Amino acid sequence: MRTDSGLSEGTEVGSLYDPMLSKVIAYGPDRATALRKLRAALADTVILGVPTNTGFLRRLLAHPAVVAGELDTGLVEREAEALVDREVPGEVYAAGAAVRRAALEPAPADGGWTDPFSVPSGWRLGGEPTPPAFWVRVPGQEPVQASGDGTVTDGRVAVTVDGVRHTFVRAGDWLGRDGDAWHVQDHDPVAAAIGGAAGAHGADSLTAPMPGTVTVVKAAVGDRVEAGQGLLVVEAMKMEHVISAPHAGTVAELDVTPGSTVAMDQVLAVITPDEPEEDQR
Repeated sequence: MRTDSGLSEGTEVGSLYDPMLSKVIAYGPDRATALRKLRAALADTVILGVPTNTGFLRRLLAHPAVVAGELDTGLVEREAEALVDREVPGEVYAAGAAVRRAALEPAPADGGWTDPFSVPSGWRLGGEPTPPAFWVRVPGQEPVQASGDGTVTDGRVAVTVDGVRHTFVRAGDWLGRDGDAWHVQDHDPVAAAIGGAAGAHGADSLTAPMPGTVTVVKAAVGDRVEAGQGLLVVEAMKMEHVISAPHAGTVAELDVTPGSTVAMDQVLAVITPDEPEEDQR
């Protein structure tokens, strides 16, 4: 991102994702106007199918220090937890479930008649309808069983959750909104259980947030770590991503070394959680 704390009339503020991808530029008569236009432009930027830092940049531009022009090279590192949205909103899973439900809808038959038993309505004999639920997951997150009903087209998904309507741009299994994007994938609990902890990509596994290179490894198999302790650093898209322990425990697997090239969602390490105190007695 390029900014200038002494913006004058007509000054540009640019947001750089990667030299080979794209660049969003906004300008205005003063800094506040340029920043406001840039945040709006990033919200309207849709890039699905590959990870980007668009949402991160929107949050960075809204940070009080950036708004005030009080910038330094340590800002991102100090505020990383607030700038990187690690939680997946519930409506994202609902939209992913709506996409899968729509795929089960029967195609219109000749004459306009549709077999009611082919419609995924959740109908039950002698009971209230139960909407079908689907197991889905977003890379780096626990699998979630979600249900959702809404309007699904080739390019958009709209669902209502707790009375609020949410609309996403869609491309296949990818969903985007306000600069953020999520790859909502199918999850097979049986296959995950057979594959073990690393195959499940659950809370015990540390995965790569995007394709990149491991530059730092701060732990070894057998080490005990605390929740939030930084264990690895992955360099990707001109940024360093600190991979931290999701909970206190012991490093059970560590599959990379400094210099290792990793793919998105590749398992880097597995942390076995500490046993509950009552189980230790």
